[in-house]
Amino acid sequence: MNHSLRRRLLVVLSVTVLAAWAGTAVFSYLDARRSINAMLDDHLRQAAELLRGQDPAVPAPQASTGSWVLTYQVHGADGRLLRRSPDAPEEPLAPAEGFSDVEREGERWRVFRSGTVQVAERNAFREALAGSVAAHLLHPLAVALPVLAVLIWLAVDWGLRPLKAFARAVERRTPDAVEPLDTADVPGEARPLAEALNALFGRVGDLLERERRFAGDAAHELRTPLTAIRTHAQVALSAPTDDEREHAIAGVLDGSDRAAHLVDQLLVLARLDPRYAKPPATSVRLAEVAARAVADLAPMAAVKDIDLGLSDQMPDAVMAGDPDLLGALARNLVDNAVRYTPAGGTVDVAVRRDGARIVLCVTDTGPGIPPAERNRVLDRFHRVLGTRETGSGLGLSIVAGIAALHRAALSLGDGPGGRGLAVTVAFPAP
Repeated sequence: MNHSLRRRLLVVLSVTVLAAWAGTAVFSYLDARRSINAMLDDHLRQAAELLRGQDPAVPAPQASTGSWVLTYQVHGADGRLLRRSPDAPEEPLAPAEGFSDVEREGERWRVFRSGTVQVAERNAFREALAGSVAAHLLHPLAVALPVLAVLIWLAVDWGLRPLKAFARAVERRTPDAVEPLDTADVPGEARPLAEALNALFGRVGDLLERERRFAGDAAHELRTPLTAIRTHAQVALSAPTDDEREHAIAGVLDGSDRAAHLVDQLLVLARLDPRYAKPPATSVRLAEVAARAVADLAPMAAVKDIDLGLSDQMPDAVMAGDPDLLGALARNLVDNAVRYTPAGGTVDVAVRRDGARIVLCVTDTGPGIPPAERNRVLDRFHRVLGTRETGSGLGLSIVAGIAALHRAALSLGDGPGGRGLAVTVAFPAP
C-alpha cells in the first residue's frame, strides 16, 4: 500500500483542528448553558418579587394558552389561588420554597417559589437559548474549516519542500555516483535516512572499487595463460616434427589447465565478501572436508613424490558453515602446500581442538614465507618471488575470505623445526 506522508499530515492536522473546534464548541455550549441557567434563575427570582409587589385583585391579562414565557401563580395566606397566568394549572407548581425542577404534562419546568408566589419557566426555552449560542459558535466552522484546510495544505507543502529537494537530489544521481549526499539542508527528521543512504553509498563505492580492481586483476591474470595457449597453438601448427608438435600441444594443455584453475579460483573469490555474504548454518564435519581435500590433491603429490597425509583426525569435530566454501578453503591450503613443497617433501593436514575451537592446520616442508611477506600473501594475485611456481596468487586470498566469512582466525607461521610453512585456521566454537 502506498502511504502518502502529505495526505497523512493533511488528514491528521484537519481532524485535529476539527476535534479542537468541536471540543471548544461543546465546552462553550456547557458554559453558556450554565450562565444562561444562572441568568434565567435570577430572572425568575426578579419576576417573583415583581408579582409579590402587585395587587392580587388586579385581573390577569387575557392571552392564549402557551403564549407566555413565564408561568406564575399567586396564592393567598390561606393557600387559595388568587391569580395565575393563562397556562398555569390550578394546583401549586412547586412543592417547596426555592428553586426546583418539576415535570408537568410531559414537559420539564424550572420553578421558583417565594412565599405565596410561584414562577415557572419551560426548560425547553433554556435549551433552545443555549443551543442557539452553540450554533452561532459552529456556524463559522463551515467557512473556517475549508480555509484552514487550504492553509494546512500550503503549510504542509512548504514544510515538505526540503524533503522533496532531498528526494530530487537522490533521483538525479547516476548509478556510479557514490559520493556522500549533502545533508546541510536536510530536515532533522530525514537526517537518519540521509546518513543511512550515505553509509550505503560508501559500501556501494567500496564494492564497485573492489569489482573494478577484481576485473582488472582478473583480466591481467587471464591474459598470461591465454597468450601462452595461443603461442603454443601457433607453434603446434607450424611445428616441422611430431616431437615439437607434441611438445607444443602439451604446452596448450598446460596453459588450459592453468586458465581453468584460475577461472575456478576467480569464481570462488567472486562469492566471498564477509561484509555482504553470510554462510548457511549447515553442520559440517571438518575432518571429512580435510580428507576430501587430501584425496583430491593426492595424485599431484604422488607426481612430486610428496608425502601427503592426514593426522589428528577428529570425526566428532562438527561446526556450522558452508561445506562447499570450507572444501575450497581446505583444497587451496593443501594445493598451495603441495605446489610449493619440493619433491620428496612432506605435507601434513590435521584437524584438532583448541579449547572450544576447531582448528584446521596444514604444514609443509617447503621454502616457507618470510615474516615480512605473510600479510601481503593474503592479497589477491600476490606471489612470493623466487618460488618458480605458476600459481594464480589467489589461493591464500580465497582462504582468508572464507575464514573471515566463517569468523575464523587465520594465522601463518613456521613449519616443524622452523622449516616450511604452517597455516592454521581456528574456527569459533559451534
